Amino acid sequence: MNKIIMNQLIYSKLTTKVFYFLFFLIGIIIPKTAFCQEITLQVGVTTIGLNEDFEVTVTVKDGELKKYSEFPKINGMNKAEIYTSQSINFVNGQVSKTQAVTQRYRASRQGSYFLRPFTMTVNGEKVRHAGASIDVKGKSTNTNPFDSFWGKTENTEYISVKDDAFFAITTNKNNPYTGEGFTLTMSFYVAVSNRATLNFHELGEQKAEILKQIRPKNTLEENFNIIQPVPEKVVIRGKEYRQYKVYQGVFYSLSSQKITIPAIPFKMVKYDVAVNSQSIFNQMKENIKTYYSKPVSITVKELPAHPLKDQVPVGNYILKEQIASKNLKTGKSVQYQFRIEGEGNLSVIDKLKLPKTANFDFYEPTISEMLRRNNNTVYGTKDFNYYIIPNEPGFYPMKDYFSYIFFNTRKNDYDTLASKITLSVTGESRKNASIGNADLGSFYDRINDESNSLSSRNEITWEKYGINGIAILLLLVLGLSILVGKKIRQKDLDEE
Repeated sequence: MNKIIMNQLIYSKLTTKVFYFLFFLIGIIIPKTAFCQEITLQVGVTTIGLNEDFEVTVTVKDGELKKYSEFPKINGMNKAEIYTSQSINFVNGQVSKTQAVTQRYRASRQGSYFLRPFTMTVNGEKVRHAGASIDVKGKSTNTNPFDSFWGKTENTEYISVKDDAFFAITTNKNNPYTGEGFTLTMSFYVAVSNRATLNFHELGEQKAEILKQIRPKNTLEENFNIIQPVPEKVVIRGKEYRQYKVYQGVFYSLSSQKITIPAIPFKMVKYDVAVNSQSIFNQMKENIKTYYSKPVSITVKELPAHPLKDQVPVGNYILKEQIASKNLKTGKSVQYQFRIEGEGNLSVIDKLKLPKTANFDFYEPTISEMLRRNNNTVYGTKDFNYYIIPNEPGFYPMKDYFSYIFFNTRKNDYDTLASKITLSVTGESRKNASIGNADLGSFYDRINDESNSLSSRNEITWEKYGINGIAILLLLVLGLSILVGKKIRQKDLDEE
């Protein structure tokens, strides 16, 4: 026994040592960058010459500089170039990575300037700076031997290259019916012949703000969920463009209304090109240009008068149906599929209201739906799968049971999807099957053999005596067990 205990102690100590060793090893192998990143905002020298730049720098240590918001404005100073830098250091076997982006500011005259307290969002984290007071003196005579490499000593001139691009919000329908889908598309178009260099500016933030303005009220939305704009070649008035779709969605208005979307601003980064720079870093200068879409007006009109005007779905639908066999026998089930397919809001299409009939038993359908978003529309199918049991022989056109009324946007009128299948049913009538075929079982077979005399429920019978006897016996066994247990326990205590 002692040997077993000693082995357990040795095993426990060994396990603990292995655990600590692994923990130490993980601490060495995994770098700090896996756990944290340090983000700082810094400003450069605040007393500068008229020929020198003031700098604001965002630095990310032990991480990647993925995204940052716009640098602050300084009244009286112009934004100049933006530079990025990166450094990797190896200290005690660990890797430390630093990335930075620097915005330069230039003053046109001597004087005092103020950088007010500001906040920037870097990699999703808000970083605040207290601001600074900037004193601009006369031209500085100090030179740095590396300034020519960075392009600081040269008076770089830039020209603005004319861009051939525009921003647009469009709809595929200006007069849809209530419940009819219309598509809103938000895109940026760049001509194939465009020479200017353009890039998206804070696309996610802009998109979220614009959608707050253009989403129509009292509508249902089917979003195409565009994550990244992908260029598609299109031709507009005989001219080739690359279309970058930023957002696309189909809307179904729940009531007649007028929807007005005003001119919406959209910012892009546009680069000016240097004409006399000797530095590889001064070739382009970043500017923000704002484009405006044209206003959009959509008038949603009411459906024509109809008893089911407020209940029927709206769209362009066709019927597809399937059945295992058209020749049936009474009492034998068959599966039938009623599929509605086409363009429209399938979510509002409910199961059919079947008429009550003794000719068939209709079971509740299983329902499935599939959607495809493509070519400015939402197209899909909705399946209703029924089990049917015929009860009476005869010929039955299924349109008497399976039909669906909707407003057809292609015909601009109400329409009906009606089954084209006719069933031929043979066999015996099952009108009385629910009674005649019921097997009442052996209970009813004993009716004639049983006595019809009344007896008291309080009458004591041998069954009651037996049950009571068993209960008393169980109580005695339980009591005896408890008594024996107490005596054994007391004996153990006395021996101790």
